Amino acid sequence: MSGPDSTAGVAAADHAEHETTLAVWDVTSPVAIGGRVTITVGAACCSGCDLAARRIILSDENGITIGEGQLGPAPLVGTDALYWTRIEVAAPRAEGHHAWTVEATSFQPAHAPATTLVRVITVAPPEHRVTLHAREKGSAAPIGGVELRLGVFRATTDESGTAQLAVPAGSYQVAAWKIGYDLLSTTADVDADITIRLEVAAAARPEQPYWM
Repeated sequence: MSGPDSTAGVAAADHAEHETTLAVWDVTSPVAIGGRVTITVGAACCSGCDLAARRIILSDENGITIGEGQLGPAPLVGTDALYWTRIEVAAPRAEGHHAWTVEATSFQPAHAPATTLVRVITVAPPEHRVTLHAREKGSAAPIGGVELRLGVFRATTDESGTAQLAVPAGSYQVAAWKIGYDLLSTTADVDADITIRLEVAAAARPEQPYWM
């Protein structure tokens, strides 16, 4: 009596679909109405397969295709098998939050489709420039590398402790944070070009490594 047909098992394994993962980065968000949104999409096979030329489709909340691209011929520098492309589309005409679907279509041989979400925020066109200065409380020394948030807008201070943002008129929650300093939160009404000076206090107890 013969045993199981091992050849059939190998054939089945060869036809099993490989899993594909997607990554999205460098998303233009927030973006002003009338502007352009650029996203970078990367795809990798769990087995390290060549995914060059695989089609990437970008769809809106209604499932309508709004853009597409094709994975390039070589992996992203510094990776072994992350093939990538950039897609540029017109920004939505309505203010608010949008969740778009990114799909890597099925690809032969034996690669299943894969999807992920990308979120984009559209805002009114900028009207005013906001200059932010971060200074250490007490010494007034400029602090570089402070992460700033003005509503949905973000920036990081340079070595002089300064950052600039172009924003629509409105009332904003302002937040500033950096490791070694207390979180700072305040509000600002923007109805003209303004300068905001932030005094950031050094933390009374510096952060400890998680393993201590």
